[in-house]
Amino acid sequence: MIDADLFKKTMRHIASGVFVVTTRLNDRLHATTATAFLPLSAEPAMVLLCMHRDSDTHRALTQTARFGVNVLSQSQAALSRRFASKTPERYRIEDVPRILSPGGVLFLKGSVAHIEVETVSTTAGGDHTIFVGKVLWAQADGRLRPLVYHQADHHGLAALADQEDRLTG
Repeated sequence: MIDADLFKKTMRHIASGVFVVTTRLNDRLHATTATAFLPLSAEPAMVLLCMHRDSDTHRALTQTARFGVNVLSQSQAALSRRFASKTPERYRIEDVPRILSPGGVLFLKGSVAHIEVETVSTTAGGDHTIFVGKVLWAQADGRLRPLVYHQADHHGLAALADQEDRLTG
């Protein structure tokens, strides 16, 4: 079996989108940063989310039927860091502009996309739980660029043509 530190170091070479997962349990909002989120099926529209079992948001997700996935934009790196932290600030959301989906799920304004999900099944996956859900509602803003996480840091995206122009220009 591979050493956990070597595994983490190796996985940092995989670039990923950055997501903030939101849900509400007993009138308390839960939000956490995640990078393990993927589309699963187009028909029916389904996604999967992997969440560490030690997180407060994990506990909330196991007790609520719906959750939101915010695909963060390049301007939201500070929110990614906030909701990934273990400090009390991660529970402070009153200063973050928000919107509600038609189903009442809370989302962060300024995100590239918002996806409302209803959990249909869960399964254990090491120290994580894999949540499989059907997509109930989604919207995206094609004008915004997504935030990317790579080598333990946040990055933006640039079109390859832009990079080639800079190299040959």
